[in-house]
Amino acid sequence: MRVSEVYASVQGEGPRTGQTTVFVRFGGCNLRCPGWPCDTPHAIDPAFRKEWEVWYPTDLADRVAEVAYRAGAQLITLTGGEPFLQNKDELKSLCEVLWARGYQIEAFTNGTFPYPSWALDNVSMIVDWKLPGSGEDHQNVVRIQNLTAMSQRQKAPTVDHSVKFVCKELTDFFIARDLYRTYKDQIYDINWYYGKVWEGGITDADLVKVVMAEGLPWRLNVQLHNYIWDPQERGR
Repeated sequence: MRVSEVYASVQGEGPRTGQTTVFVRFGGCNLRCPGWPCDTPHAIDPAFRKEWEVWYPTDLADRVAEVAYRAGAQLITLTGGEPFLQNKDELKSLCEVLWARGYQIEAFTNGTFPYPSWALDNVSMIVDWKLPGSGEDHQNVVRIQNLTAMSQRQKAPTVDHSVKFVCKELTDFFIARDLYRTYKDQIYDINWYYGKVWEGGITDADLVKVVMAEGLPWRLNVQLHNYIWDPQERGR
């Protein structure tokens, strides 16, 4: 597996915001989001490929456990890049070793690769539902199939799944609203989050106002880590 970095920090997004976690940031992504600058170019840009290290599952699990022990973390966050771009068998082996050691695992993912059943049942997914402001396809068929499957699987008791909408402008919000209303009956038992792109023109206040006006049961996602540290600082 290609890994950009492994580090401990506070989780700044999603249902476990504020919890200490170890981030396993994989190298490589199938999307480029040309609508705004990626906040982790070192994990997607081929120019950084020479920085990525190749790890075997057991060795990577040892490294993660070492970092987690020092930080007191019980949560492991798989991110990228796109974690499901990695070899599925090796990714499963990594997760199995970490589960055997008592860790919980979540994954931040764009949803465009079919999720294996072992991941749907045991990994808390936070799916970034791309909107037009990102420059990517908001109607990706595989993503919608994945989200439907997330609702239908019998999850482990510690597992929950989430959708995250990132808005560049109000047009994105209204498309997100329509997507939610179209699919909410087949995509259920899901946490729904919304927030602004970090360097976008829209504000949190703008989004909160329209979410309440539309009566949507969504949760605000504020990227806590970017308020604690410099957004350009790696390993945070």
